[in-house]
Amino acid sequence: MATTKIWPVRSRVDHVLNYVMNKNKTENAAFEDVLTEEDSEVLKQVTDYVAQDEKIKQPFYVTGLNCLPDTAVQEMVLTKRQYHKEGGILGFHAYQSFAPGEATPEQAHEIGVKLAKILWGDRFEVIIATHQDRKHLHNHFVLNAVSFKDGKKFYASKATYQEMREVSDQLCREYQLQVIEETKTGKAMHYSEWQARQAGEDTWRGLILQDIDDVIQESVTLRQFFYRMRQKGYTFKPNAKYFTLKPPGKERFVRIDRKYPEYSLEKIEVRIYAQEKIKRHQPGPSITHQKMKLQGSFQKSRKTSGLRGLYLHYCYRLGVFEKKKNQKRDTAHLNFVYREDIRKLEQITEETTFLCRHKMDSVDQLHAFKAAIEEKIKAQCITRKKLRNQLRTVKEEPQRFELLNQAAELSIQIKKLRKEVCLCESIEERAVSMRKKMKAVKAEAEKSKNEKEVKPIEH
Repeated sequence: MATTKIWPVRSRVDHVLNYVMNKNKTENAAFEDVLTEEDSEVLKQVTDYVAQDEKIKQPFYVTGLNCLPDTAVQEMVLTKRQYHKEGGILGFHAYQSFAPGEATPEQAHEIGVKLAKILWGDRFEVIIATHQDRKHLHNHFVLNAVSFKDGKKFYASKATYQEMREVSDQLCREYQLQVIEETKTGKAMHYSEWQARQAGEDTWRGLILQDIDDVIQESVTLRQFFYRMRQKGYTFKPNAKYFTLKPPGKERFVRIDRKYPEYSLEKIEVRIYAQEKIKRHQPGPSITHQKMKLQGSFQKSRKTSGLRGLYLHYCYRLGVFEKKKNQKRDTAHLNFVYREDIRKLEQITEETTFLCRHKMDSVDQLHAFKAAIEEKIKAQCITRKKLRNQLRTVKEEPQRFELLNQAAELSIQIKKLRKEVCLCESIEERAVSMRKKMKAVKAEAEKSKNEKEVKPIEH
């Protein structure tokens, strides 16, 4: 399975290209009159990024198509100058990403080169590089915006992106790799949904379909189907032209049969009446409270509150803390609001561990910790910049090696600190969402409790 994307490289670099900037640039004075200094730097930043040694790990994972990797920038600039098309879009940056462990670096690079040859090999200069700095292998492509053959510019549209995707899928099939298949409606499944299904996890749409399937098995009539769905917290739009519903905890209605036509209201009704054996709705087992003898006093016991208490209680609601050893977590009976966060369980657990490790209970403590980390990052960035400036003047190899090691160690520390800053920001945002969800579930439970009981024979 490989996902693809392509976007233009302009004179103004957005935050994505700022992230991939390479500090060790070389200037080429011979081409200063062709492009502006800013435009030349942008084109070189992209080509430098895709050929970084620490990402490709092997020199043969960089390939130049219709150009040489070492002189790619100069050759692309010469093509622009030859046809007097120095302005506008400088080039295009594309990638092809594979699932973790799906392909070897050799296979990924070979697929990337074939993809570039089929799409652009007869008209454009292209750099292909395979990166191994993440769990998933991915190919980067840098494409000159001007054709060396006829001087025409590359035009990116939905059709060109669709062609790139189709060729990529075709190559993946040839190499026996997975491909994201289209749904019955002809609309492609979203990558996050496909990824969740491959991992055996539920998406919010999948949760809705699961609830509909369960309620169909418990229903005798369509009226009873709506009644059971309302019991689960779903809301239906009255007098709507199509079958639309709103899951508990969501703000908008969704028409589920648009992407899944087999879940239209007519087909649901057919499924209800076509059941040979109806699975009757059975109330859940009654809860028996066990008595336990505890030592000590609850008044003197240490209580966890604030952010830590919120996260620990939310993890308990999600079923993180197992009641018995080797007991499989049952998420079928969880409220829809909680079940949606099961996919984010790993991140929520990481944030909970972070709060407990640093003993932070309030938002003020979180802000203070974040501010201190940002100051450390700022100081270490200044130190790293000084080390890189020294590299320009130091010529002896042992000293250069020492400076490079120090700068690399600082980069690792900065990366860890930035991750902690991201965790602080995520915790502050998620805490608000957690409180809203828990409040909504509590309100729903109270509403259900206060409703007038309906006689069993009525439904």
